[in-house]
Order: sequence, then C-alpha cells, then structure tokens
Amino acid sequence: MEDIQVSYISALCASAGLSYDPQRHDDDGTDGIIKKRLVDQNGGFQDLYLRIQLKSTASRSSYSEQDAVIRYKLKAKNYNDLCGKSYLPIILGLLIFPEDENLWVQCEPEELLIRGRLYWTELSQQQPTDNASSVTVEIPKVNVVNKEFLIDTFSKLAKGEWLS
Repeated sequence: MEDIQVSYISALCASAGLSYDPQRHDDDGTDGIIKKRLVDQNGGFQDLYLRIQLKSTASRSSYSEQDAVIRYKLKAKNYNDLCGKSYLPIILGLLIFPEDENLWVQCEPEELLIRGRLYWTELSQQQPTDNASSVTVEIPKVNVVNKEFLIDTFSKLAKGEWLS
C-alpha cells in the first residue's frame, strides 16, 4: 500500500509539473516533499516546497465518512508532528483505496490505473495532543489532492500565501 501511495502522489505531481521526493527518514512526519523551481525572466529562481505526510487505508474500520467530512484516526505522534508553524508547510494526505485490493492497480494495454482518492488537511493551527495513542482528525471531503489543487497551492506558495 505504501509503494502504491508513492506512485499515486508521484503521478499527480508529474501531471502538475511538480516533483515528488520521498523521504527515507521521516522523524519529523515528512514522508515526501513536493517541489517546484520557478525561474524568472532574469534567470533568478525561487524554490517552492510542500511537505506531505502520507497515510493510506482501504479499511472502513480506519475511517468513517459523514456528510462533508472524513474522520480518520491518526497516531498521536503523527498528529503532533503536523501541529504548529514550520518554515516549510506540511499537509496530511489520506489516500483511501477501494476495499477490494484487486481494484487498487489495474494495468491494461492502453492505461495504468490507480484507484483511490487522496484527501488533505492542514493542522498547523492545532494544538499538540496529550493523548498517548491517537487523535481523530476531520478532513473535509472537498479537500481532494488533484492536479488543480497542486497547481493552485504552488501558485499561492509563490506569492507567499498559504492554504488558508
């Protein structure tokens, strides 16, 4: 599942003209860095980065859907890694696969299909938890990571804006 989630985000980033670099050691909760170098007319450049902590599931026992939100149990350590301001912004990405594992990846002569939907939330304004095990986070269903989201986010980052 972890390898497929890396392929999923890598393909999305490539479609938006971005790079995805998986991180081998994620002590700070960073599973990967999405990045883009913008070059101006004078040859100067600006490097933009968005860190992401990736989680994935196909098990209905790991999450629930209610009207406009997805509720997901996140380990307290992971939650705390996402709280607070950081020089490089970070989001939580939750990839929900179909329950049937046979549907996750399908390879046909004309296409390679990865089924699932990647949602995101940003927790920098939240306070760390004292819970020892987990925290249930709510992710709005409208927060879908797709090509448009990535392009829009990097446009905001280039202007010094953030996701709020």
